[in-house]
Amino acid sequence: MSHIKVLNPFQYGNPIQHLRSNLFKGRQALAENIVHILLNHEQHAAFVNGPRRCGKTSFLYNLPRLLPSQWIPIFVDAQSSAATTDESGFCQSLVRAIIRDGRSQGIQFPAIPDRSEFLAAPYITLEDWLSRALDDLAAKDPEKRLLLTIDEFEKIGSAMDEGKLTVALFDELRSLIQHWDQLGFVFCGVQTLDELGPNWSSYFISVVPVEMLYLQPTEARELLTDPDPEFSLTYAPGLIDEILQLTQCHPNLLQLIGAALVTEANERHTTTATADMLQTAIPRAFTLGTACFTNVWTEFTGDPRNSDEVKTGQTILKALRVGIQPDANADDLTKQALRRMERYHVLNVVDGQYTFDIPLIQRWVSERAILE
Repeated sequence: MSHIKVLNPFQYGNPIQHLRSNLFKGRQALAENIVHILLNHEQHAAFVNGPRRCGKTSFLYNLPRLLPSQWIPIFVDAQSSAATTDESGFCQSLVRAIIRDGRSQGIQFPAIPDRSEFLAAPYITLEDWLSRALDDLAAKDPEKRLLLTIDEFEKIGSAMDEGKLTVALFDELRSLIQHWDQLGFVFCGVQTLDELGPNWSSYFISVVPVEMLYLQPTEARELLTDPDPEFSLTYAPGLIDEILQLTQCHPNLLQLIGAALVTEANERHTTTATADMLQTAIPRAFTLGTACFTNVWTEFTGDPRNSDEVKTGQTILKALRVGIQPDANADDLTKQALRRMERYHVLNVVDGQYTFDIPLIQRWVSERAILE
């Protein structure tokens, strides 16, 4: 009798969209916090920030099933060239996203204006269309509200630096936040508004910051044991607790370990994961997750615009892996690198002692980064 392979549903690197919603676990408390902010703060806007690959985009994709039915979440990807080529493109992309995501949630909005109208007067065209769309929505259900979620918000700043967009876009967004009660906003990015610069923090001073980090242990456990209704892998006693400790419930690292363990189980013709299989799966996860680990190594060890700071941070990690503590007062580069690694949860500090925030990252530094 041939061995029945274990289904491998785990997904790493790419966001989890609603069609694979069973693979998306937790974040209900985060969604409830955002609803509280939108309903109880005058500005009706939140800014979600957190390290890359902590599931921010997946969270935005899955908001329709996490939020109360009065909200209609709209996903806007600021990474799209169409959204950041110029201000007419941004406004047109916003309307296009509302029509698309409204339709997927059973709501028909007015047709999109012609491209020439956006080119001639982008903000007037946007507001005229929004006024019609929101009037239609209120006529159907006065309780319904649009929630515009703008992912990779930093890309707007990059487009401004390149001269493609101007601060007029900030003026427009601030006006929509302050004066359009049927709209809510969730901005999402890696950096905080303060880190993005004075323009951002002054224009969006009343936007409420929310940090998004790791899953709760119960959520992480559910991800490992129930990623798909047809999932058949079981775990030896204590193994799940070991994985949670190793990853600190970081969602992408959980997906990587899960995927590597399933592959290992199928190669061994078993449906039970064991401790020795985990040790074999970890190097496999390092290879599968090269982009994830390299991102930590090159972007979070220091400001990527300052190669000396990055090298200083990398040197700190290499030393820390063998127990050598950094001197936090050594020089400015060391201070800056340590601040960045704390800020992005590469390191934490307890009683003046630095440790890796995630043991799996420490192991990657020991086994892979040391070869850099």
